[in-house]
Amino acid sequence: MATKPIAAAHAVAAPAAPSNRPHGKLADVREHFAALSAKQPVDQKFRTAFLQSKVLLAHTQPTLNLDARNLAVKSLVERIGPDAQAALSHFGLQGAVPSTPPVPGGVGYGMFYTAAFKAGWGHGTSFACDFVCPTPPGGNVNTFLYLTATNRSGMGVEAFVSYNGQNDTHFRVFDWSRSDHWQTDVPLSALGNYLTTASAHGHPYQVLPVWSSTWLLSGSTWRNQALLYNHVRGGWDLLYQNDYTATDAQQKTVWVGSWGPIVETFQSAYDHTSQMGAVATQLISADNSGHWGSWALLSASNSTIRTDNVGFHQVFVDPNYAFTVNS
Repeated sequence: MATKPIAAAHAVAAPAAPSNRPHGKLADVREHFAALSAKQPVDQKFRTAFLQSKVLLAHTQPTLNLDARNLAVKSLVERIGPDAQAALSHFGLQGAVPSTPPVPGGVGYGMFYTAAFKAGWGHGTSFACDFVCPTPPGGNVNTFLYLTATNRSGMGVEAFVSYNGQNDTHFRVFDWSRSDHWQTDVPLSALGNYLTTASAHGHPYQVLPVWSSTWLLSGSTWRNQALLYNHVRGGWDLLYQNDYTATDAQQKTVWVGSWGPIVETFQSAYDHTSQMGAVATQLISADNSGHWGSWALLSASNSTIRTDNVGFHQVFVDPNYAFTVNS
């Protein structure tokens, strides 16, 4: 697969690469990933479940009071329109009667940013982690299950691992800044250059290193990027990018962008799943002058742990930058 370096003019405004891996130049593989994604059939059931789950997460977030939960749901309705309205009806919220049984959704385990940290950046925010993503997921997983995260921005991307049962695992990108949100869909089996092994607490794990950024280019124009680490060539590959118009408030005052690495669930109970989670979770911010700081591990002082008691057991947690769970 041929790659080409990113123009230096683009790299100047971007954050420095995460410091936990060697990195030379970015390589632009957007055309390659777009071609792979174009081969995938549209899974409408998956897309509907994704949006329904987000509405349910907002409606049940334990760190929010009732008014804040209503505002979180309202912000989702404004962002994703008819799909969110359908989700409200699906769960019987706001007096609607669900026409089909609700999808059991929630957070098996994971981190949510504190309100201060969620909005505590200036003109840029960037997130990186290694998703611990066993294939297959094991146990009784028989429908959707996500390993996902945001970089704190309200109009950024979710670059995440998506399971559907035991044998249908994909890497996907959902862009909150677009009306056509779904942008990348690649089977995990096609990511041999990106899946690698990392050790934590004496145990080797299959991981997928993911990096997403959102920053202000100029005026009201922002840029989203999603990247994967190519362990074969030893550098980060740019697989998705989008420039768009937004306000500072749209990036910082909405509920989207509140979650760090989480295991997002769709079953009422899990049993005998393999260890999964995230390690090496770190973030970096640009101030209001556009100057980037330094990468720092996610900590217990700027995030909280949410678990919805659906059978997942904490194997270990390094507060709060690394964890795995099983069931």
